[in-house]
Amino acid sequence: MQQRVVVFSPLFVMRSHLPDSLIVNIEKRSLGLRESQLIQGQGHQEPLLNTEADLTHHLTFQAREDEDASHCAVPISTSLIKQIMNKTGNEDNPEQILADFYSPKTTAEPPWPYITRDADRSGLESLAQWDSPMQVKLSRWKSGLNTLLVELLPWALLTNNSQWDLWLFEGEKIILQIPAGKVVVPPNFKEAFQIGIYWAHTNTVHKSAALKLVHDLTSPRWKEGSNAVVVTLDEEGHVEVDVTLGAFPGKQKLCQFCVSSMVRHGVQILQIEDRTLVVNNTRYSVHCRPLLTDRALGGDEQACEIPESTVFTFPPSDELSPAKPCAVPYWDLLQAGVQEKVEFPLPLKHMLLSLRPDAGVGSAAWSLPTPVRPDFPRQSVSIPKDQDSGGELSSRAVVLTYQEHLGVTYIIFNEDPCPRMLIHNKCPIPLLLKETVKETPRTAVYCRPLPANCSLHHELYYHSSTFPECRQKEVLPTLQLKTTSDHSSTDWTNPIDINCPGTQVVFVPGFGCMYVDVSCERGTLVLSLAPEGSVDTVLNQQSRSSKLSFKILLSQASVMLSDDITSPTGPVELLRLTLTKLLLSLGPAPSPLPPELAADSAMAASVSALVCDSSLVEVYASSLQVDNQLYNRASFHFPVLLCQDQRGGTEPGALWSRDANPTESPETLEEFKKSCFLQLKMVLAADGCTVEEVIFQLQPARVYLEDTFVYYIKTLFDSYIPSRSVESQRGREPGASPVLPEQVLQSVQALVQPVRLQKLVIQPVNLLVSIHASLKLYIASDHTPLSFSVFERGPLCTTARQLVHALAMHYAAGALFRAGWVVGSLEILGSPASLVRSIGNGVSDFFRLPYEGLTRGPGAFVSGVSRGTTSFVRHISKGTLTSITNLATSLARNMDRLSLDEEHYTRQEEWRRQLPESLGDGLRQGLSRLGISLLGAIAGIVDQPMQNFQRNWETQSSAGSKAKGVISGVGKGIVGVFTKPIGGAAELVSQTGYGILHGAGLWQLPKQLYLPAEETSAHASNSHLKYVWKMLQSLGRPELHMALEVTIVSGSGQEHAGCLLLTSEVLFVVSLSEDTQQQAFPITEVECRQEAEQEGQLTLTLQQQTVNSDSEGDGVRERLSEQQYQRLLDYVMRASQFLSPSTASLQLQHQISLAEPPPSATKCYHYLVDPAAAKVFVSKFTMVKNKALRIGFH
Repeated sequence: MQQRVVVFSPLFVMRSHLPDSLIVNIEKRSLGLRESQLIQGQGHQEPLLNTEADLTHHLTFQAREDEDASHCAVPISTSLIKQIMNKTGNEDNPEQILADFYSPKTTAEPPWPYITRDADRSGLESLAQWDSPMQVKLSRWKSGLNTLLVELLPWALLTNNSQWDLWLFEGEKIILQIPAGKVVVPPNFKEAFQIGIYWAHTNTVHKSAALKLVHDLTSPRWKEGSNAVVVTLDEEGHVEVDVTLGAFPGKQKLCQFCVSSMVRHGVQILQIEDRTLVVNNTRYSVHCRPLLTDRALGGDEQACEIPESTVFTFPPSDELSPAKPCAVPYWDLLQAGVQEKVEFPLPLKHMLLSLRPDAGVGSAAWSLPTPVRPDFPRQSVSIPKDQDSGGELSSRAVVLTYQEHLGVTYIIFNEDPCPRMLIHNKCPIPLLLKETVKETPRTAVYCRPLPANCSLHHELYYHSSTFPECRQKEVLPTLQLKTTSDHSSTDWTNPIDINCPGTQVVFVPGFGCMYVDVSCERGTLVLSLAPEGSVDTVLNQQSRSSKLSFKILLSQASVMLSDDITSPTGPVELLRLTLTKLLLSLGPAPSPLPPELAADSAMAASVSALVCDSSLVEVYASSLQVDNQLYNRASFHFPVLLCQDQRGGTEPGALWSRDANPTESPETLEEFKKSCFLQLKMVLAADGCTVEEVIFQLQPARVYLEDTFVYYIKTLFDSYIPSRSVESQRGREPGASPVLPEQVLQSVQALVQPVRLQKLVIQPVNLLVSIHASLKLYIASDHTPLSFSVFERGPLCTTARQLVHALAMHYAAGALFRAGWVVGSLEILGSPASLVRSIGNGVSDFFRLPYEGLTRGPGAFVSGVSRGTTSFVRHISKGTLTSITNLATSLARNMDRLSLDEEHYTRQEEWRRQLPESLGDGLRQGLSRLGISLLGAIAGIVDQPMQNFQRNWETQSSAGSKAKGVISGVGKGIVGVFTKPIGGAAELVSQTGYGILHGAGLWQLPKQLYLPAEETSAHASNSHLKYVWKMLQSLGRPELHMALEVTIVSGSGQEHAGCLLLTSEVLFVVSLSEDTQQQAFPITEVECRQEAEQEGQLTLTLQQQTVNSDSEGDGVRERLSEQQYQRLLDYVMRASQFLSPSTASLQLQHQISLAEPPPSATKCYHYLVDPAAAKVFVSKFTMVKNKALRIGFH
């Protein structure tokens, strides 16, 4: 049925990009009429009213009623619509027209004033004009509609998103004032302009450096005057601008702005915003003192001295709404009278943080100065807290992250989930801690004051300066201590090494001996300082508790990845991971002891009791294989992607059988672990969640890869991930708080939650890699040996991206060192590396086996000579045949590609998958394919032109296209005459070689362990949700306790599939073939039991009682159901034994006989089911029925 879409749309639509509304005067000069209409600004669209077709309208604009209208009139008419339609083309797709109005809005365009912080914009727009204040643009409103869009575009929009009211100057002339949070249309700048701020303390407007807008990218960077440097700003870019407030040195403030420019809709969008934004994601208010100094705030020998400066407060974040970014209005400029010699660049940006609202100038309530630098992306700041707030620690650890994005600096505070260092000063005197910096520091390193009898967080300069580097071995710097005395200057202690856990004795001048204990708890370095005589408090602070320990043995475990989305008929297996003889173990981690302590068992036991509780998780697998389950469904070359190399190592299967397992004795268990193909060890901290150590080892393996399979899986996985609907990036409304860019949020999350490990070890890996790449030519590499050295890092604290980068560089370097073997293994060269390797193995066995036999006797020597000679001949034959076969296979595949016959290429690839099993089979297949190639070469001269002609005829192409197709077909046929016979001859050699290799057992590709399971969606079981929605809605509040698939046995003995639905009130019987409800039983009137003789049979008994009302005089019995009657009878029988009857009642007692229960009719229904599922169903049925009868506690 044909449908027609009728859309009513206005003739003209007006859209104004100005900040304010304006008046549009519509003149109909031919009729002598004039009307006015108010048009809203800020990108709103409104139809022009009272317009007529086939009539020219003249538009003039005025800002307010008391001002004059524009002198230039813009003529618009329906004839302009037709001209624009002819240029753009008339697309009358009904679906697209309706989608513009009714589909969800997925546009990425931010709202007016079109400001976005997206750095990955694909296309750059060009500026419409910069020499005239306004422009009117006529275009098509929407596709498929004959509506003219009239757009009023200013040359630029200037947005003030800073905290200041700004002034714009051209030279000494004030041209504009912009309040904070406002958007204005600036005048056309004729020369460089300056940004000014009025500072009340000096009653002066302070200016910035001059800015010049550059509209030609090739414009030179020039200077105006003698000294004034002009900062140039391109149409797409940003610059940094500073304004210094105040006139007296030491009392000056520095305001920093970022001025950015972008082009949207042909309009230049200028934005002025504060350069530094602070986000407080903690649960408490943070007070901050930003400082900009040209000297260090303290020396290496004493605590830092903080002069008085301005304090800004950043409010805490709410659990319901994210924290709002707050700008840093200005930085206090601190200048020194005498310039000191420093080793780091100046000036220095610092932030001092405090949690106390009444914090004074003194340094006790403030943190150490924290450098604000791009090369310090993550710093853990120790902020002193109130003593009244409780807790053992006298500080809070806050992570300060530094991110730069498009000229704006984002400083974000988060609570530190993993502090780097914790110091317990148990001495009665305050101390001063100094870090020994080996290299030249990039910023000032301050001493840490340690108050008496307190615990606080700390982070070394080494930690913050090396993050997120992933070094091979991390050596922490030494520390020094001294007492803080006002009377005399004391010396520093000897350097204290904190790399090794343990207790040291350190002499502190002016105090005496001190015990320094170093330990590590969940990645945090704990430093305990205790005076002499209190070492027991240091050693006894940790104790060992009981830990869970178990071992799980699995003979085999498989994980299957299937595709349930793209195939309509049913799920399709993609990959299958199979682990054989799997051992999972959890137990307490062994204590790492030095060699001198490990020899002494008594000392080892005492030290082991002091080690923090940690668990060891071990995973061992004797073999691992990843199968390509699409091998039989598509033209892929390899059935297996990863498997074990069977040449080396002891076969662990001998240690594991049906009657014995390796856990029976420790020696067998250790032997099994050493022989396993996959070994993984993880040490968990005392909390059971934090991973401290990871050790991974893989025995020699084979890897088979082909680019077509990788591309197929990647494309398939991309289809699984829903296309991220382009979220409308919420632009900022004027005056609203800024929104953090997505890149900043992702980076901060990685910085706050770093990857922390005490040790990461990946043992050396040896691989034999086979790669097939279908590029312009077929390139293959056969069993290329790749060896990678050990990868060891620790302790490490880095981001996941940096760790992946370190892994990639390590293994890329290892592959680069073996580039010679990679080139030598190319099949197109005949795999000379494989030939050399096979000859080397044969020569090695020829000499090694007789020598090993010579050491055991004459008989073993003769056997060794025989086996060595056999191995020599075997390897030489295998290497030679493999080299020739690979060369022939590569030549045949490339000739098939060069034949330009897709049908011939596909057919050859399908046949090539059928590998011959013997020499005769190989000769037969090779000769048949040679014959078909010769026949195809001759027939292709006629077949290729006919195919092209038929294809063009079906598509109803022009005569020129048909002639071109015929000529192309003739060319393909001529090329096939030469390439197909050569490919057929090479295929004959290839198939013969494969037949010899397979027949002699010299070469065999690994096979799939399991063929893919064929499952169809039609045979899938019904879900609980289907029953709840389709059949149980009549219950009001349906609650499905269990759905059990059964086989229903009818009274005549017929069987058909069904399902029992157990709800709180009713038991339903559903027929799966008809997908309808057949029976419904009240849950209180049926009994369910599992037959003792036949455990696979369920029996439902329905009790239908008939009560005679004449037998009960009062009629009460009639109102009792069978279950209620049984409960009453049971109660009377049980309660009567607790009564003590009197003598008179015993004399008058008559013989009591139980009344016969009323006759009841029962009916049984039988169902066949899995015995294990039957037990579960009976248990659930009993529980639900007791709850319905109010028996027991529910």
